[in-house]
This record gives sequence, structure tokens and C-alpha cells, in this order.
Amino acid sequence: MLPHAPSVLQDWHHPLSWRDWAASPRTRTTEPRAVGGAIVQRWESSARRMEQPPLDHHYIVVHLGGDKRVTRRHADRSLVRDVRNRGFSTIAAGSSYSWRTEGPIAFGHVYLEPEWYAQTIAEAFDRDPARIALDEEVGSFDPLIGQLLAALVQASGTSDVALMQQEAALDAVLMRLFERQSAAPHSLERMLITAASVRRVCDYIAAHLDSAMTLDELARIAGYSRFHFARGFRAATGMPPYAYLIRRRIARACELLAARDEPIAGIAAATGFASHAQFSSRFRQVTGLAPTAWREMLR
Repeated sequence: MLPHAPSVLQDWHHPLSWRDWAASPRTRTTEPRAVGGAIVQRWESSARRMEQPPLDHHYIVVHLGGDKRVTRRHADRSLVRDVRNRGFSTIAAGSSYSWRTEGPIAFGHVYLEPEWYAQTIAEAFDRDPARIALDEEVGSFDPLIGQLLAALVQASGTSDVALMQQEAALDAVLMRLFERQSAAPHSLERMLITAASVRRVCDYIAAHLDSAMTLDELARIAGYSRFHFARGFRAATGMPPYAYLIRRRIARACELLAARDEPIAGIAAATGFASHAQFSSRFRQVTGLAPTAWREMLR
């Protein structure tokens, strides 16, 4: 569920109540999507100038559509940056700025609930959450962060990308960003999880292949934080949780295609895929064949 009520803390605004700058009739936007403790949304052709009030969320902007020039102004101070496509800016909760963009108007916002962000980073890096802050940057560029953010906001506009996959992309962005800002890379030795935890998760996945799953849900079953679980599961199995889930679903689908004459859409639903199209796409990625071709081959 997405929160809708604005915060009253120090007259700070909830990000979903800040929309005046997007009122242009040419504006194209996706619906806001909750991903973990974040809200993700993509915008195009909105206003070149915007007045940003103090928000009760941190937020990350990924600048899309091509290179551009961004000016940030506060009081009598201005900061001007030439920003590469897929560059990013970070704004801490409570900040207030005037912005101007010269160039393509296309970008994504990832709003971060501050306590959730602090707890996520604290668990991953063994830090005191009270000491976790988001440093502000304008027009920075990191190829990995840019690619992940672009994929994340693109996925926010479609139902064909699983929430677990989006959560993994968001986690990777936050960890990489914190490493850049703190110059304190994490220790892979802390990313191990027990064999018993891996078995519990694998057994749960096998028993619920037709159900939607999130990283938080699997992490709770394993008994670790989401980030620790994702890294530890990959170290133990050789693949991220989402990739493992997809392969188990496709393996089950192969069994059903061989055993039943059920329509493809029914098998897609029985193995947890949101649509026939999503199932066919993932099936082809894993097996190299369309589901119908696989069934014909078996016959």
C-alpha cells in the first residue's frame, strides 16, 4: 500500500502531495509504485522549472532521455551541472530547492523513507542507524547506479517485472550509493548464511511456486536482513533469489507441459507468472524454446 497523507513534521511534505510542477498537459507519468520502503515513479515532458518543498523522504533522481544541464538554487546560491544520460542526483529529506533543467525532460524519482533507508544500510554494513545519512549530490555519474536506476524506474511502469526483481535492483543501488558516499565497502565474509536457512527458503519456494513472493518474505524465512539474505543466498546457490525462483518455476512448468493438455495460460498461472506473455518470455530465456514448441518436442 502506498501512503497518501502528507507529513506534518516541520511542514514537510509527503512526495505524493508534491505534484504542482507536473501539471503540464504534456506530462506523461507512471503510477507511483511501492518497492520495499521506497516509492518509484517516472516522468517525461514535465515543467522545466520546479519548486521543491522540504519533503519527508530522501529521494534519488535518475536523469534520462539524454545529456542535459541542471541548475539547483537555494536562497542566493546556485549550483550548475552538465549531467550525462543516466546520471543521478540525491536530495536529503527536509531540503528545499528551485530546479531548472535545460535539455530532455525525462527522469525517474525514487523516494526513500528515511528510517527504512537507515535501517537497510545499518543492517548491511553493521552501522548505527542513527548515524546513517544520505549525502546530497547533483549530476553524479556511476555506470552501475545509472543502469540499475533506469531499469528500476522503467519497471515501475509495467506489471511484467516481478516485485522481487525490483527490490533487488533497489538494494543494489542503495548499497553502491552508500559505498561511494562513505568509502567503506562491505565485507563479503559477513554475507554468508547457514545451509539450514538456504534449505528452508528452497523448500518454501518449492511449496509456493504459484504465489507472489518478495525478498522481505524470503529473508524472514531465512532469518536474516533482506540484503544479507540476498548476498548469502547467491553465494550459496550461485544465483540471486529471483533467478532461482524463476528457474524453479520454469522447471515445474516443464513438468506440467509434459503431463497436461492444459492451456499455456493455465500453466503460467499455476507456476506464478503474472501473464501468458511474461511466462512465455521467461520460458524462452531459460530453455531456448517457446512453451508450445517445448510441448510439441516432448510429443
